[in-house]
Amino acid sequence: MRATIVSIARFEPSSRPILAAGAGPVYAMVALAWIMALLGVVARHLTIAIDEFVMAAVIIGLPIGAGLSLRGRGLDRLATIAQGCGLFMAGCVGITLLTFVLGTADRPLFDPALAAIDRAVIPNLDWPAAMLWLSHRHALMAAANWVYESIGWQPMLLIAMLGLSGRHDRVWTFLAAWLVTLFVTCALFTLFPGVGAYAYFGLAAADVPAMRDPTPWHQAALLAELRAGTLHHISFVDLDGIVTFPSFHAAAAVILAWAAWPMRGVRWPAILLNGAMLISAVPIGGHYLIDIVAGCVVAAIGISIARKIGEAAASAKTYRPPSRRVSAATQLARSIVLPSGSRASR
Repeated sequence: MRATIVSIARFEPSSRPILAAGAGPVYAMVALAWIMALLGVVARHLTIAIDEFVMAAVIIGLPIGAGLSLRGRGLDRLATIAQGCGLFMAGCVGITLLTFVLGTADRPLFDPALAAIDRAVIPNLDWPAAMLWLSHRHALMAAANWVYESIGWQPMLLIAMLGLSGRHDRVWTFLAAWLVTLFVTCALFTLFPGVGAYAYFGLAAADVPAMRDPTPWHQAALLAELRAGTLHHISFVDLDGIVTFPSFHAAAAVILAWAAWPMRGVRWPAILLNGAMLISAVPIGGHYLIDIVAGCVVAAIGISIARKIGEAAASAKTYRPPSRRVSAATQLARSIVLPSGSRASR
């Protein structure tokens, strides 16, 4: 009996956290985005397609749950990839829904000022004429369409590559920079709403036949309906980018290139691809030139804040192994179970 008790007392269960040190702020920002979005939906008397959003939540929640389980089993690289991809999707959906709430505000459109800033910086700039000229360069526009749409797959690929290479902290810093930049973008969108250059200059989609992405015109239509109060019910499939200033495509290009920098094999391809994506935001995204500049500035702010968050998380890594606390309990158990001066038989 004594030997059994001693053997139990000697058992020290191993334990490890299922949440990486840098992941906490990312989870917090994703939760904040959803709380703000849902509170805004209620406050602005909007409704959402519950069934569609629940289905999306289940799909997005699967990799997050899998990541937590994998980390608990010591598979940190796969865990980081799964959690990172799930949190990326959850954050993007939540903040996109938040932009729809913010789009219901009736502040004056900022397009005249944005167009005036472009003309002040480049006096001879004729934005509509430049886009019409580009619309006849089919190969150039096809390439611009492709690099512009790469924002849909680049982040996932980047998270996978960083996770597989063991750069876990870089994954969390990248996601923090992405989310902080989105929050700053939302704040500026609230103050300076716009419909985009195509709508402002009166260019229809038929005028630019080489454009595959209808986002510039869809964006303007959605924003007009939100501002007019005619769009009350938001479906998951309705979610689309409606922000003109600053350009988040430009911001994303900066963040993606920065996050890929530690990986030498993809450093320069990432810079070239994202440099092209930044430029393509003008003809494909229908952005003013000042939108691109503002997007780069916002990205720099997001990266700076994310790095500080990462440094704070790294300095807070004072994890104490549970075995120390269990060892104290073991000593107490031994002193109670075993007589003074005796030793457990081996």
